[in-house]
Amino acid sequence: MRRVSVCLLVVGLVLGLAITATAAETIKIGALMALTGGLGPFGPPIVDGAQLAVDQINAAGGVLGTQLGLVVRDTATSPDVGRDAASKLVELDKVPAIMGALSSGVTVACSSVTIPAEVVLISPASSAASVSALDDNDYVFRTVVPDDIQGVVMARMVLLLNYKTISVIYVNNDYGKGLADTLKDTFEEYGGQVLAMVPYEENKPSYRGEVDKLIAGDPDAIVMISYPVDGNKQIVEAVEAGYQGDFFFSDGMKGEAVASGPGCNEAEGTGPIEGAYGTVAAAGFRADEFSADFNAAFGPSAVPYNFQAYDAVMLIALAMVRAGEATGPAIRDNLRAVANSPGVEVFYGEWDKAVSLLKQGKEINYQGVSGVVDFTDTGDVLGKILIWKIEGCKVIDLMETSG
Repeated sequence: MRRVSVCLLVVGLVLGLAITATAAETIKIGALMALTGGLGPFGPPIVDGAQLAVDQINAAGGVLGTQLGLVVRDTATSPDVGRDAASKLVELDKVPAIMGALSSGVTVACSSVTIPAEVVLISPASSAASVSALDDNDYVFRTVVPDDIQGVVMARMVLLLNYKTISVIYVNNDYGKGLADTLKDTFEEYGGQVLAMVPYEENKPSYRGEVDKLIAGDPDAIVMISYPVDGNKQIVEAVEAGYQGDFFFSDGMKGEAVASGPGCNEAEGTGPIEGAYGTVAAAGFRADEFSADFNAAFGPSAVPYNFQAYDAVMLIALAMVRAGEATGPAIRDNLRAVANSPGVEVFYGEWDKAVSLLKQGKEINYQGVSGVVDFTDTGDVLGKILIWKIEGCKVIDLMETSG
């Protein structure tokens, strides 16, 4: 009996060591996502974009002979919660790189943790100028077009729709204020009149006070630089207050949470937001192939920035391959080498080709499904803006334009 016990003990120890070794062999990448709060409807589809990259890489053998693991933590669309989530990813999960966050204010808050820890942070959606201005020791990047481009396109599109007067409501953070200011300056430069600029605080039960300011001058259109949860309340309250004009949306309002939300009568395919236009960062190379694979794996979604999340993870992984190690400094020092020209262009679905070239000592130039991802000195990318429209309670992508 004692021999059996000893044998079982030895087998148990061996199995325990094997399980521990397997766990240790996973290279973890963090994801700071808004799964709750004002951007809660955005988080899951964007995480899915990152997960698709992880799944494809693992199916091809992983990175440096090791499987990748995506560790997701909720920021609740809050700088304080996001900072705490970033600390857990850095201190508990020991990740060398993070995809996220979404809100610019949350990304800036998280960077106060990631920069001193020498962890690379790549946001797929934080577009405010405050991200570029960070003293980040080159550890903060983004795969989304900055607000100064989207703001100009928004203003020009509003003018093309023949709106002479607009009122603007914007979330009171770096993203909202920066985009609203660019929109206002450009719109007024071309002769338009902004009747009201109304900031709002997130997660309020009602926005009737803000809405009353918006509709006071009877604008041709209300431009909403809002998040879906708050924005839906604002639409309903504007209509209830008697507003009968048009709506125009920024990227933060794109997706099924708004298009088929309370501003739409889904049974009839009509409602106050029917026919409303909006802007968002455009897609890039082989986006149709990506979308087909994404839809097959997770189901379709009109929420933006799953392209950008996919590219962020792919670039992190390719930087690891080029460096031959999975540390924050190594990823940082190799990101531009795999993302920027010169080099052999590699596209969606060409992971094996990219790895083969890197192992041969050749340079690559990754072409993203979100567009060209040549990082500037401040970690930014340039790109085009997509015009979209709500028809029959669905988001319809229309055309791309430059800033």
